[in-house]
Amino acid sequence: MPLFWKRLLLFAAGAALCVLVYLFLHNFPGLGQRSATAGLIPVLAIAAGTWWLTLRFLRADGMSPSDLGLGAGDHRLARLGIGFLAGSALTLVWIAIVTLTTGGTWHPNPAFRAMTLIGACGFAFFNNIGEELVYRGYAFVRLADRFGPFVTAVATSALFALLHLQAGIPWLSVLAGVFSSGLIFAAIFARWRSVPLALGFHVATNIVQDASGLRTSAASLFAPAFPPTAADAGTLILGSIALINLILAAGILRLKTT
Repeated sequence: MPLFWKRLLLFAAGAALCVLVYLFLHNFPGLGQRSATAGLIPVLAIAAGTWWLTLRFLRADGMSPSDLGLGAGDHRLARLGIGFLAGSALTLVWIAIVTLTTGGTWHPNPAFRAMTLIGACGFAFFNNIGEELVYRGYAFVRLADRFGPFVTAVATSALFALLHLQAGIPWLSVLAGVFSSGLIFAAIFARWRSVPLALGFHVATNIVQDASGLRTSAASLFAPAFPPTAADAGTLILGSIALINLILAAGILRLKTT
């Protein structure tokens, strides 16, 4: 087997081990997302594990963190912030789609708890670090060098979607939401080769969904109220969001080739 594939398979095995450790800790009593620790210990473990794994394989291939936009001179915090602003803007577009298609209204959430939101932010940040390092990091660079950014973006986004599918998310939501969002994250990384930029965008989509009430919980500042006919708009909502995401991902990837 060529060294290229051996290293990718070893990286995949290491990433799978990180996921298994995460799942074990997440299901351990007192460490889950609904516990007092808000699931931070499992996501800290996967973030640390994938970071160590990434550094090991970068060194093995004669690469450096700068190849992923993670070097000291790569303006990491600035790119993280820019990504967060852009991801927030896209999520607001999703909220507008939901509001316009359902006629829903948004009200202050009486069940809101500030500590729950803080925990959700921490969980999203560290969990997304692990996801970005696995799907839009070392493996993405190596695959893109061999197969190009388009094939790599689709392949890694499909794996990203499959992981969410096995977590119990309905397949239509995975296809329209997770897969198409993964294409955007992949396009951002392919265009600018910056994990912090893709990470900021990814984190924003999760935090803004939670805080806005698009995914209503005690972490939500607002809670939506929908008319009885809103249930009929589900497919239209998902289709509209998927279309927006695909147009954005295609536009960014087109920038990569021009």
